[in-house]
Amino acid sequence: MSEADPTTGSPRPWKGLDTSQMPVFIGYDQVERMVAALLETAAEWRPEAVVGIARGGVVPAAMAAGILALPLSFVSHDAITGAVSWIGPPASGRRILLVDDCCSSGNTLHRTRTVLCDEGRDCLTLVVVHDPDTVRHMPDLSYPMRALFRLPWERGEATPTGRAAKASSIRDAPRAEAPFVGLGLNTWPTANLATGLGKHLPLDRAVLICELPEAERTRIAAALATTPWRHLPLECRARSTAGDKHAVARFKAETATRWGCTHFIECDAEQAIEISAHAPHLIVTWWSAESGLGWTVGAAAQLD
Repeated sequence: MSEADPTTGSPRPWKGLDTSQMPVFIGYDQVERMVAALLETAAEWRPEAVVGIARGGVVPAAMAAGILALPLSFVSHDAITGAVSWIGPPASGRRILLVDDCCSSGNTLHRTRTVLCDEGRDCLTLVVVHDPDTVRHMPDLSYPMRALFRLPWERGEATPTGRAAKASSIRDAPRAEAPFVGLGLNTWPTANLATGLGKHLPLDRAVLICELPEAERTRIAAALATTPWRHLPLECRARSTAGDKHAVARFKAETATRWGCTHFIECDAEQAIEISAHAPHLIVTWWSAESGLGWTVGAAAQLD
């Protein structure tokens, strides 16, 4: 989706369309700390209720309502028509803290605020982060961030179909943001392994990411020919760096991010942890071929 440059008025593409960028991941715990800091100012305004804009504003609004001990309500905004409607009973208070997750243009926040004000309410607007390069309607409380950022509930917008929807200005298409899975191949694929893991992999929304070099592509494709994965796109390393597991993990993390994966399945536990450290926006599963079970894993800190 293109946003207008606030200075020149010319269209500016969404930063997420540049697949060469590694996003800054803002996790749930960090979002809560950021919201809590903004609420020090919001509390002085004495809001009577918190209203979140679904669906992006659901999580930060719930955090704000919990911290302030205020009633919580939600509204929906139709991106096509601009219509704003209550989800369930309207908020009971007149002084409303209106919450969304992020602002690129700020149009959603501005339109929603206008509707609530037309109802006779006063609104203070809070957004976790906004992009100073594209925003036209500034929230009252927010953090500026020019780098490409990703919130946990926004993973789907970076998938191939999610990016295509953004680029074509298609709105409100949840299916476009459905999970997209990266599968790490560490050795020659076998039919037994593929059959065991196949049920966990959406074969229409996945990419194979192999630690073997590009020179082995023909042999890998031949080995895949008898597996359910034979039609999936295949990514290989430009060259071999045999024995460097750290380089392999970084390659898998960066390739999965470039593709727009939301999830990653890895059969090597150490690799799975390191991939999650390089790309914390991925939901990484360590899948054991021996037991046929998978475990969601994470790293305590993000690697440089």
